[in-house]
Amino acid sequence: MDRADKLLHGAIDMHAHGYPQFTLNMPGRQNNLQWTQAAKAAGMAGFVMKSHIWPTVGEAYLLNKMVDDVTVFGSITLNYTVGGINPMAVQIAAESGAKVVFMPTWNAKNDMDKGAKYVDRMRPYITTIDSAMADKTGISIIDDSGELIAEIHQVIEVCKQYGLAIGSGHVSIEESMKLCKAASAAGVGFILTHPLNTPLINASFDQMKEIAQMGGYIENVFIACMPMHEGLKPKRIAEVIEHVGAQQCLMSSDAIEAWNPPPPEILRMFIATMLALGISEDDIYTMTHTNPAKLLKLEESVTEKSDL
Repeated sequence: MDRADKLLHGAIDMHAHGYPQFTLNMPGRQNNLQWTQAAKAAGMAGFVMKSHIWPTVGEAYLLNKMVDDVTVFGSITLNYTVGGINPMAVQIAAESGAKVVFMPTWNAKNDMDKGAKYVDRMRPYITTIDSAMADKTGISIIDDSGELIAEIHQVIEVCKQYGLAIGSGHVSIEESMKLCKAASAAGVGFILTHPLNTPLINASFDQMKEIAQMGGYIENVFIACMPMHEGLKPKRIAEVIEHVGAQQCLMSSDAIEAWNPPPPEILRMFIATMLALGISEDDIYTMTHTNPAKLLKLEESVTEKSDL
């Protein structure tokens, strides 16, 4: 077992897509049961199951009954399919075990304004998508005066009550900075999701640093480095970690399609790549073990570095 395998042991993936994502006809590398079994085989502590379409709390509940020694954490993403910025949907998900609420992704105004590429990926499978989106301009979490909408403050209150973390999804970096400030003021964990995805987010180092200084976490995803995605140079992620500091960073997979390796392998590749680029074992442990456990409000025993 090499260093990367050892660091994968006990890790938590905060951004793990399952299969089916939105249709059985879109090939996935592993179904959700296989994903969970692979995470267990790798010795991972768990992962947050994310869907762009539906809350994943029901699947997480059943998988936790079926596979022991690994925990699947449910989440909800606030796209049109759950009513957009819907505080009631967030509360129902929280009551059902959700640990993370993601802001809109493919339905975010920012996403739609910048090409709606995820809609292009869905179009071959969902014949009604164009008519469904014809009169939609996308979901923004700020109003015309640049302030967070009332429903966002309600969502933050639900997250505070139930201990959920908030991920930024595909909203703009400007929206994310306002959201981070409000969430941090309420004591709610905030995650800036894949900030290097260009041109979708394309946050500057200084903007990431500002979010980290407010208490938010910068989530880097290795899928951005895959050739069928952004083709991001891994060195850019290492530069973010060095600029922001590992104490406020996360390392996640964010893999969906079948052309990618299984998610536990993507996270292992991520770890091995960062090691090769000079990121220390301690810093990688912080980003893959300690920080996810803090955001998920797990017991301190999860973060003990006893097996490295």
